[in-house]
Parts: sequence; structure tokens; C-alpha cells
Amino acid sequence: MIGVSIFPVVGLVLSAGSANAFIPSDLKTLMGIHGTSHMEQTRMAIRQLWETWYGDIPGWVPTNKNVLAMEEIAEANALVDDDQENGELHFDGESFQPGQERLIKLSDQVVSLSSSGDYVAARKSIGMALHTLQDFYAHSSWVEALNQKNAGDRIYPGLGYPNTMIYPLGPKVKTCSNCRAQAAVFCGDCDGNIKSVDLTSGYYSGEPAFKKKSSAKCSHGGPLDFSTTYDLGIIDSVLYVGQGINKDSSTCLWSPHRVLHYQAARLAVAATKDWINGRIYKRLPQNRADLLFGKEYENGSISDPSAPTVYDFRIGTLQPHKRDLVARAAVLDHKMHTVVMADNVHEYGKALVRARVGGNRKLYPIQILKRDAHEDEASHDDYGWREIAIATGGHLITFPENETAEANALLDILSRPNHAEILSVAAIGSEENPDSEFIFPIDSSLKSLVISTSGVSSFELFNPNGSTYSSSSTKDTNIRRVGNTIALNFTSMTIPPPGFYRISLKSTTRYTLSISGESSLSIVSFYLAEAGGRPQHRAYFPIPSYPIVGEKPMVKAHIHGNFTDAKFEFRTKGGALIASQDTVRREADPEDTATMFYGNSTAIPEGEFMAYFTGINDDGDEFQRVVPLMLSSSKLKLTAPIIQRLTAGEPQKVTIGLTNFNSIPDTYDVFAVDSKDSIIEVTHASVYLAPGASGSFDVYLLPKTNSTIGMTEIVFGAKGRTTQGNMSLQRFVLEPESKPLSYSRIKYHQYANETGQLIERLKMGKKR
Repeated sequence: MIGVSIFPVVGLVLSAGSANAFIPSDLKTLMGIHGTSHMEQTRMAIRQLWETWYGDIPGWVPTNKNVLAMEEIAEANALVDDDQENGELHFDGESFQPGQERLIKLSDQVVSLSSSGDYVAARKSIGMALHTLQDFYAHSSWVEALNQKNAGDRIYPGLGYPNTMIYPLGPKVKTCSNCRAQAAVFCGDCDGNIKSVDLTSGYYSGEPAFKKKSSAKCSHGGPLDFSTTYDLGIIDSVLYVGQGINKDSSTCLWSPHRVLHYQAARLAVAATKDWINGRIYKRLPQNRADLLFGKEYENGSISDPSAPTVYDFRIGTLQPHKRDLVARAAVLDHKMHTVVMADNVHEYGKALVRARVGGNRKLYPIQILKRDAHEDEASHDDYGWREIAIATGGHLITFPENETAEANALLDILSRPNHAEILSVAAIGSEENPDSEFIFPIDSSLKSLVISTSGVSSFELFNPNGSTYSSSSTKDTNIRRVGNTIALNFTSMTIPPPGFYRISLKSTTRYTLSISGESSLSIVSFYLAEAGGRPQHRAYFPIPSYPIVGEKPMVKAHIHGNFTDAKFEFRTKGGALIASQDTVRREADPEDTATMFYGNSTAIPEGEFMAYFTGINDDGDEFQRVVPLMLSSSKLKLTAPIIQRLTAGEPQKVTIGLTNFNSIPDTYDVFAVDSKDSIIEVTHASVYLAPGASGSFDVYLLPKTNSTIGMTEIVFGAKGRTTQGNMSLQRFVLEPESKPLSYSRIKYHQYANETGQLIERLKMGKKR
């Protein structure tokens, strides 16, 4: 059997995006909404917790790993607002009991996932819980009750803790009066529209389990919340309209209690810190907690199979092909793993592997090792091994069996944490023109450098003055040659000085070139986004499929490190410039650990392309960084809902929409594949679409009750028979079978109609 392994080298996480239950994310320009977003609240809390946890460590500063972990949590938080049907996710409609149960279960789930080493799923679960926790302060009347009692800022005691349960008011208890209409503005005067100090929350239309039954109950509020009754009643010559109470933003049109927004956000940050520290961090062993929040990474050597961080796992059996994906993982960072796969895995299985390492926009250069001297025969369209490597900035490394040890040692060189990608090229040489040249900068932030090539017979590296610095034909101790791959490894002692260097390659076939190095200046996240989310909580969410040719989606990125000037560019995989991203602008936050860029991209080019980031660092050196994950475009739009979670034993239907923007008709063969064997039916084998026509297919999911809990992957795809297809890569948490919460741990039963007494006890210094 031919052994095949896939190795993600350096993961740079792509963060989330959007614009408003608090506002979901940073991109608040959609609909002109202002305030402190869920993502910002999450970052504020975690940055303050870093000081609490690590502030006493001499010389400690946040690293890329810390930022990556924080961004994963913040992204998962924002994505919850894509769910418009389940009120308990937002504490809407007085859903205090199910909302509290959700927080308790998610905290236990985080601890369980972290204990099993599934930190990605654990971070996603933290983000999902934080959205609910933070929405309590924006959607309930707790802030208003504190102010009525002159109690100052206090987080709600026991929120998210298993010793506390919160019980709502009865369905007939009146909680709100109408707001006063104001002729001079587009929003009402809702100050004082809450009838009492009793705890309540606003109802929101579209949440069937928590439907508003009376206009005497509070509404979420805003022009797109149809639970608000605009009966325009007139009492004593004053016009009354609506019953909204949300504090999601500081914009009056969307948030009736806008004047309390920043107080609610302040309390949400404090509650976030309390919950993360008390319900997660302190419940984990120190090494697990550090890994979860990115302080440490697990060391391990691929060439040492007995290393304690090398472990085995099984991705699962693919239906209907019954091919086991048997995996061996070496965790070199909280992002990295190697997958050793059985030979001849079906093409959809390869799509699943690509989803596993690239889904949800996670950035991993993948090195694929084949103990074989032959070329990869996979075609471009079947997501073959070479395509997986090229799409993520890696190499297809072929080598004879007697060089296995050398190949493993090479992987150790390519797998160093904190590496930033500088150049990523895939091209085809020829007998007529075997020479290719590329120019790249080395800047002062680089502490090491690795130049690696695959499919190249030789190369030369030239100094800025044109003289030869190194050649693959010399006996340079920095050069490693394994099979079809050559690597030039510079340590902190041997790295060349800053400047522009030229590398010349000789190849008569397909080749790849990668240049990376350890650096404090790196791309933390990069993604393309589109508007989405529930009404009134519209936001920019990451596009989970290929972007459409000619469209201009939102682009967002976070850059870690110091620089004075920079811009983004689209380039071909061969390195040629397509377009500079002049519209991308910088938003500086002095408290943030990274610089954010956002704006509309130039028109998406046809085919495959890369995103580069170039500029000047603080020392005046020109630098270059590249997002290793290759971007692909399509003229087939594939619309798939963002899956938040899947529960073992519970069926779920997903409808996938297709629109053909090609100038010719085509038949698209559709498929779906996942890592938990939960797909039971795809309703169509193919969909025929004329130019401009739309269609759809349904995928029915039913995870087995004995499924392994944790992060899972799913691919929805459509392959055109004559045109480019599209596919959506998604990663989400498979949750355990739903069971009633045990109330045996509950010590404090807190009733909404006793909120006033609770606040008075807190004012007297009592815990409850």
C-alpha cells in the first residue's frame, strides 16, 4: 500500500464578521448600527483575563496563539445571531430557564471537550455560550432594575452556574407599556416603559417557542421586530407606540433602550470574565486551560512516533463508500495535526479532508507525503492530493521508502509554530523554459526562514546585490533534500539580513515553492464576507463557499505585529499581480492585539488566486505575507445555511440552493459528505440549470446517538459537468444527545418576581 499523510504546518485562523443581539461583530456599518459588538466584548474580556492569568509572568506578551484562540471564540459568538428561531439562545421572550440550562450544559461541554483535547470544538462552544450570556444584559430588564434600585453595576448572580436556576414571570403578568412616539425622530421614547422591577425580557418575532401573547409583554423592539404592536394609542394627547426594550446598540432606530447600551455592554464584559474564569478556566488542569486559551502549544516530533503528543484517531467511515480514514496525529500547535490515510480514498473523502483542514476558513499549509516515486494521477477536478497541497500552500512530497526517516525529519522543519507565510507559488515548468525566478523580501521581524520547493531539480538564492547566496548544488549544511523536495533552512543565527532576495528555480514539470519564517508580524485572519443573519441582527458573516466571479464581497483581516504602512493584493498562484485592494481600510484599536482591515474587495477574479499583504515594518523594512489558503471563485452560487450545532439523535434538514451564473446551461452532480456518518439522504443526484436559473437539493442529517461528540466537518457540493462547481465547507460542534438537566445541583431558585429583593440583598453585601 502507498502511504499518504497530510500535514498542516502553520495555522492562521480566519476570524468572523458581521454588523449587530448586541451587534454580532466588528463590521457595524451595515444599516448604520453603532455600539460595542459581541466580538468586541469577548475580546475585551479575554484580554483582561490574560492579565489576570499571565500578568505576573515576567516578559509575557500575547502571542499569535493567544490571538488565534480568542478570535475563534469571538467568531463563534457572532455566528449565533444567524439563528432567528430559538429564543433561549438570546434570552428572548422571558426564556430564563432554558437559557440558563443552555449555559450550564455548554460549560460542562467545554470542560469535556477540553479534557479530550478537542480545543477547537471547546472554543466554539465557549463562543456560543458567551453570546447567550451577553444577550442577557442587552435583552432582559436586569440593567433597568439595577438603575431603579440605585444599585450600580452588578452582574446577575449565578448566571451560567449550575447551582442557580432562574424562573420567569407568569404568562399573564404585564411587564411593559407602550413607548411614546416622537415626531422629530424615527424612534420612540421608551424610557420608563417597563412596569416594574421584576425581571423580564423582550419577545422577538420568529421565535415560535417564545411567542408574544399580549401587548402587555415587552418586545425586543426595532422596525423589523413584528412582535411589537404599533397600535398608535392616544392617551392624554400623547401618542404611544411599541413596547421595545433591547439595548443591543446605541442607535435609536434599532434599540429602544439605546441610552443603556454601554452600561449593558460593560456588565456583559464583566459577566464574560466571571463565567470564563469560574466555569471554564478554574475547572481545567493548568496545562489544558493554557492550551484552550492559546498560551501554550503541545510539542511533538513527527519523526518520534512515541512522543506523548502523537496519538491516533479515526475520522470515521464515509458513506456510501465504506472507506475508513485512519489517522495518526501529531499536535505541534493547538491547530496542527497529521493525517495518515488509506490509499485510493474516494474523491468525496478527499473533499472531506480538505474541509477538515480548510473548512470554516482555517489556514493550514498542508504537506502531503507519498512513499512513492510516481506522479499523482488525480485530475484537477477531484480534489486530489496535489490539489489539496497546492490549495493550502503546501507540497506534494514523493519519496522512496528508504527515505522515510528523512521525510519525517523534513516535516519537523516545515512544522514550526509561529511561522508566517511569505511566498506561496504553484506553477508548471517546461523543457523549453525550465527557469523561473521570484523576488521576495526578508524583513527584520523574521527570526528564522525556510525555503522549500517540490518538483524542482535545482535552485539558486541570490543576494540583493545579485551575488549568489546559496545553491542546491552545494554541500550547504542548511539544505535538506528528500525525494522530489528541497528545503533550505535558516536559523536565527544564519538567516540573511533584511533586503530583497531572488530565487531561481529549474523545473520541467509541476512545482511548488513556499517561503516562510518565524515572525511576530503575521496575518492572523483573512476572510471574505457577505450580509446575513436574522432580521434586525443583520451582519457580515464569512462566505463558507467559493465567492462568485465579478462580485465585490466584504473583506476583513487581522494583522498581528507592528508596521507603518500596508495594503492587500490579489495575485495568481504563479505570483502575478491581479489587483491591489485599495478600498481596504484600517481601523486602529489601541487596546486590540491586532490591526483590523476591512472594506469591499475589488471584483473577484475568475479562477484561483491568493491574498498577499505587503508594507513597511517599524524598522523601515519592506515586508510581505501571504494567506496560504488559495481562494477559488465560481460562477455557480451555492447557498448553504451556517450550521451552528448538531445534536446526536436529532434529525435535521439542510436545504442547499444553487444559481447558475454561467453563460451556458449545465448539469450539476450534487453530493454531501461528513465526518460523523450522519447523512442519511440527499434528495437529488443532479440538478440541471439553465443560465441564470436556480434550483436546490435537500440533505437529511441524523447523527447516531453513539457518535463521537466534538468538532465535525461537512461538505455540501455541486460539480458541474462542463463548468466549475462549488462547495461549502463547514465545521461545527456535534453535541451529545439532549437530556433533561439535573436539578440536584441547584441551591438558589431565583424567581423573576423577587428581583427587587435580590438586588436589595446584593446592595447589603450578601451574595444572594
